[in-house]
Formats: sequence, structure tokens, C-alpha cells
Amino acid sequence: MFAEGKGQLAILLGLCVCAWVACDQGGTVVPQPPAAGATLDLGDGVAATLGADGSFSIARNGTVLVGTAAGAPLFTRVADPEDPDGWHDPTVPHDDLTSSPVDPATVGASAALDASTTKAVHLVVGPQPGDTALLSLSLAADGSFLTGLGEQFDHVSATGRVTPMFLTISGDYESGTNDAHVPVPLLVSSRGWGLFVASREAGAFDVAATDPSTIMATFEGRTLDVWFFVDPDPLAIVARFDRLAGLPRPLPRWALSPIHWRHWSSADDVLTIAREYRRRHIPSSALWFDDGWQTALNTFVMSPDVFGDVPAMMAQIAALGFRTMAWTTPYLEKPTGTPTDEAQQLYDEANAKGWFVEDGEGNVYVSPATPIKSGAGIVDFTNPGARAFWETLVKRATATGIHGFKCDYGEELIPALLHERNDVRFADGTTARTARLFPIEEHATYHAQLDAAFPGDDALIVRASSWGGATQADIVWPGDLDSGFEHRGDPLAGGGRAVGGLPAAVVAAETLAASGFPAFGSDTAGYRGQPTRESMLRWMEHTALSIVMQVYEDGARLPWAVDEGVAAEYAAMAGLHQQLEPYDAMLMRDARLVGTPTLRPLPLAYPQDPGAPAHADDEYLLGPDLLVAPVIAAGASSRAVHLPPGRWVQWWSDRIFDGPADVTVPAPLGQPPLFARAGGLVPMLPAGIDTLVEASAPGVVTLASRAGEMQARAWAMGPSSVVLDDASRIDVTDDAQGVTVTWAPGATARQLTIDVDLRERTGSNGTPSTVETVSGTPLGSGSVDAASGHATLRFVAAGSARIH
Repeated sequence: MFAEGKGQLAILLGLCVCAWVACDQGGTVVPQPPAAGATLDLGDGVAATLGADGSFSIARNGTVLVGTAAGAPLFTRVADPEDPDGWHDPTVPHDDLTSSPVDPATVGASAALDASTTKAVHLVVGPQPGDTALLSLSLAADGSFLTGLGEQFDHVSATGRVTPMFLTISGDYESGTNDAHVPVPLLVSSRGWGLFVASREAGAFDVAATDPSTIMATFEGRTLDVWFFVDPDPLAIVARFDRLAGLPRPLPRWALSPIHWRHWSSADDVLTIAREYRRRHIPSSALWFDDGWQTALNTFVMSPDVFGDVPAMMAQIAALGFRTMAWTTPYLEKPTGTPTDEAQQLYDEANAKGWFVEDGEGNVYVSPATPIKSGAGIVDFTNPGARAFWETLVKRATATGIHGFKCDYGEELIPALLHERNDVRFADGTTARTARLFPIEEHATYHAQLDAAFPGDDALIVRASSWGGATQADIVWPGDLDSGFEHRGDPLAGGGRAVGGLPAAVVAAETLAASGFPAFGSDTAGYRGQPTRESMLRWMEHTALSIVMQVYEDGARLPWAVDEGVAAEYAAMAGLHQQLEPYDAMLMRDARLVGTPTLRPLPLAYPQDPGAPAHADDEYLLGPDLLVAPVIAAGASSRAVHLPPGRWVQWWSDRIFDGPADVTVPAPLGQPPLFARAGGLVPMLPAGIDTLVEASAPGVVTLASRAGEMQARAWAMGPSSVVLDDASRIDVTDDAQGVTVTWAPGATARQLTIDVDLRERTGSNGTPSTVETVSGTPLGSGSVDAASGHATLRFVAAGSARIH
């Protein structure tokens, strides 16, 4: 996990994570509690106190940052002497049962410090009496902005709602569930504290919903494992959680290029689309085959009946510069009699060897949410034999050249059905009470074979996961969103409520990034229903300015099948997304090594800005230097934007704004509101690259053919620097001598063309007009445009140049 880490920090964090893993596996060593009323000194003026009366607080220099309300204990338990192990919904109060404070003597507390600035306190509630059904944690609400809790679709703020940490069947929404696909029990405050409840059992966070003065987290079980984090920078709290729960895997470069998918009908169908991408020079580096690509469900054999000569087709796809991915589920179809295909034969084999998840009577568990109408078995990935069996099947696909999978379903091992405990059992003793671990086990099984076949060049797109799942889930896809501007919960014409469209996708991207999942990719233009021309274009603008841009089309959604205007817009947005690949890759590297979020909700990035919370749902920072304000309303040609403190430069118009401020800017189709931070530096690929992987077909422009070239945009205001994945480095300094740019080539990037905005420089006075080489190889070219206030420098080798 820490192979690319930073020396001592990696070792310290590794020790923390190792201790945590032991705790998660049930071998808890309860830390010794401080004496009654004693305080844990966390350093830098920060102290945590667990009182003899059950109270708790963390303070900095005597000022309480987070804690219990006066007279309220931190932990309480709900007892049910008659049925303690029955289903007790943690989203609702249980006034018919007895609630009492947890004895503070049963709570262990210890400091968990690493080399970062973030302070951590680990609390463990030891085993409670046998009649305990639920354990709750209660804090005083402090009016701060609170977010996290995994993938959410309604609002980035968690305040005012009860958020379950488990999936349920729900007739209210068109999806049929509450859409808790990726629950993460992490709550992050803009005031500089975080709360993580490390439980796989069913739980819920009531964030000032039932009682506006109280934050409550309630979980099933008789023990509870809780972490508090404190740091003036809320983003550092997310990073500390990520290092504890598990840092994400490296993402291959092709996954940061546009990805195209559909239900393909033939090899000609696939190759026609692939060739049209190349003819139009629209960037894309991956195609995925959705349902229907196999001979039968989960044989992992590409169908010759559909695709004919499969090796020949895959060779042509590769020659055009595409990686391939494929749709999959964790099911095998149950035969109704004699098996009619290999998939049903595989079911019989797995059933005979006990490789399926079982119900309480030892039969194969059949989920009520399975997409297979005739019934199916869910492969039990906690069983070593079942994992080896599945890996053998996955190897069939990797042998064909499949570099990744879209893992659908698998999260429906819900804890309750019709208000009763769902009796589900796994080979390792897991039950429905703790089944949130299932997707992680599933994804690890796929990666075991993918990593062996394509080390460092494979990826999973998943719908379901939970905390710590980023170690296996490379990209989260939100499932079947609506295709337009629907907000979650909007009433539908035919009845029921919408899952949500573009606004929901923006919210989900932010809450996932604040919960440990840095790479998110919704279907561009959604999935349910047909998008309008306008909504399709607005979706393109948002996904282009996300970490992952993936496009679903069913023929009617194919950009060039709509009209040439849509095709041109798609080409422009796909081009922008691919040009930003070095910047996105840098964000993913920071997420992988440190845990820093890629997308950043405004209230976490600028916690002192009172105007940030009002725009949390419709604006976000893409890394430190880009502010994105997607247009998420129909008919809009402009939109209100909140600019955080500092100076911001509009990407398209070059107009300068001072923040904090609320401004209204034009937002024509094709120019989504995008701002660069003055003092920022954004590395980019040159335009015109078709694919980020190798290709042999004539006319395909590959990254390798342009790998020596790098571009960048800089907005000089003080010092800035970036280090790219090949170890090349760009430094921009701004002082009394002028603006100096230094280029150090890396393993592949040898040349740099950089545009430097000089208008906001803080150093030398006067109007810059001269460019001179300071050291190294003389510039290939360098000029200053006095009218625009920009300079353009071209480095042909290592060197340093000054603009003055």
C-alpha cells in the first residue's frame, strides 16, 4: 500500500493501518482508557477528554472543537431482552425499548498519531450485555457544514436527514431501492473535525434531523469502533481517513481518457464505432462491452455467435488504440431442469461444491433484487474454492484481451426484508449483519486475475462498495441515473420519484470524493429515458471536468447520430478531458499516496468562506486549481457562481474575478463555467491525441507519438510547481526579478510549451516585455503579448527562463 509513500510517514501510517486491520478482523485489543476525567494530550494544543460521566470532547487551546452536549453521554445502548439479535432499524427511534448510557469504564481510548498534522483519537466500546441491540453515539450539533457518508444523490450536506449505511428495498424510487450503493460511515465537518464509525453492521447517521441540536450515529451490535479526527484543514481529515481505511490503487492512464460503451450487436457494430472515433479524431482509449457479450451469463467467453471471429475483432480493436472492458455480475443462473448452456452447468458445479451464498436453512440464497428472473446463485467470495473457481473464469476473458470489468449488482445482500432479519450466510461466518464487505471481496477476486494478466494496466468500474473499498474499486459508477436535469426525489409523471439526473451525479461525485473514493464516472447523459439535446450537452460538460468521462449510447444517444453540432461539442469536451489527463493523474497520485480528495466540496476546501455552503451542490473544485460550476438546469444560458476567496480567471474568456463573491457569468453550450485559481498551474497534454494506449492502425495519433511534448497553463501569483508521473517538473516563481519558469524533463516528457498569465503577478512592477534564458538550453521560442498580459514559452530541453 505504501510502496510509493514517503519514508517515515509510510512506516508510521503502515503501523496505524496494521493495528486497524487487526481490529477490523475481530481481534480487538482494547486500548486502556484514561483515568476518569483524564485527558489525552494529542500535541499542538489539542487534547481529548473522556469523562467519568461518559462525556467526551476534543479541544484546541481550551476551545472545544467537537463534543457531547452538556449532561449527555457520548455512548448509549438500546436493550431488547426478548430479541436482541432481531432486526432493529437504526434509521428510526425505538421508544418501546430501554436506552441507557454505556458505562465509561468499558470504553477504551488512545491517541493514534502519524507524521501528519491531523490528530486522531481511537475509541473502542467494549462488549456490552447480551441484551444489547443497538449502540449510539451522540454529539452536539455545532452548525458547521457536514458531509461525507459515501455516495449520496440529494445534497452534499448531510444536515437535516437520516442517512442509512445499508441498502434497502424501497418502492418510492424508480430504482426500487434507497440507492445506498456505497455507504461510508465517515462524517466530515467544515469546522475541522471528522467522525468515522468503523462498523460493517447496519447503521445510520441522524445529522440534526430528529433533533436539530444533536448528531447521532446508531449501529447494530454490542461493540463499537470509533475514530475522531481533528485538523484545521477538513481535506486533511479525509486524507487521514483514507490512509486508515485503505488508499486507492493506481489507475491506468487509459481510464482517464474518455470511455465508450453500449450493448454491441456484432463485430461490425463495434468496429464501426471505433473507426468513427478515429476518423473524427475524437479522443477515446477504452470500449466496454455491456450485457450480451458472453456465450451465456458469466461464462466469460465472448460470443462467436454475436461477434464472429473474436480474436480478429479484438486485434482490430487493439490496432485502433482501444483497451476493452466487459460487464459482469456475481451470479450464475439456476437451471430449471437439465442445463441448457455452460453457465447453467457452472451453476450446478458451484452448487455441488457449496460455493454460493446460503440462506439460514443451508439453501442457495436467492436475492429479491437479482436481475435474473429464473433465479440465480450469488458466488460466495469468502470461500477460497469459490474465489479460485471465479478467477479461472475471469482468466478466460483476460486471455481474450479484456483489461477490466464493470461490476454490476452484488450489493443487494441487504440486512432486512419486510422489517425482518434477512437470513444470509457466508462461508467465513459473515451474515447479512456485516455483508457490506461482500463487494470488496468480489472486486478483489477480479483484481487477482486482472493484476496477473495486465499488471498496472487494468481497472474495475463498480456500482457497489463500502468504506475501504477504494483499495479494489478503481472507479465508481452510480448505477442508472435519469437522463436529464432531474433532482433526486422529483415526482415522475408515471408515479414514484426520480433517482436523479445530472444534479444527482454532481452531488455523488463530491460526496464520494469526500468519503475515500477519488474516481467517479457517471453515464454521460444518464441511462433512464432519453436525454434532450441540451441535457446531453450539459452532461458532456460535467463529465469532461470530472476524473472519469464515460459515455453510454444506445444508438439514439450516439453524438454524431444526433447531429453534427452535438458531435462537435462531444469532440471538444472529450478533447478537453483528455488534455487534462496529466492534471487528473496528478490528483489521483496524491489520492493514492496521501489520500487527498480529487473533487473538493467548496465548504471543505474553503471552510472559512460563509458563502460556500449555499453552492455545495452545484460547484466543486477539481483539485486545488480549477473551480467547476456545471450548468444543471434546463434552459440556462448563464448561471450564478460563488467564487471562494482569492482571484479567479475564467478559463474561456480570461476575465479576472476577485473572491469571495457571487457573480453571474455567461454559460453558452460548450463553455461551462470553469475558473482557474490565480497562482495555479495546470499541466496538460497537447491537443490532437486520439488515444493514450498503443495503436498500429494508420492515421491514429497515439500518446507515445507525442509523449515528448507537454503543455501547461499557469496564472502567476507567487510560487507554484507540479511534478508529473514521469518525474518531469514545472516550477513558476514570482518575485522582484520577474516571473521565472523552470522546466526539468522526465523519463518521457522532454519539451514544454507553457502559457503564463502575468496579470496577477505579485513580484516585479511594470509591464513585462522581455523573455530571457536564465540557465540550461536556450528557449525554442518565447514571447510576451502586452495586450493580453500572457507570455508563451517553449522549452526544447531542461532550462529556466525569466519574464520581466
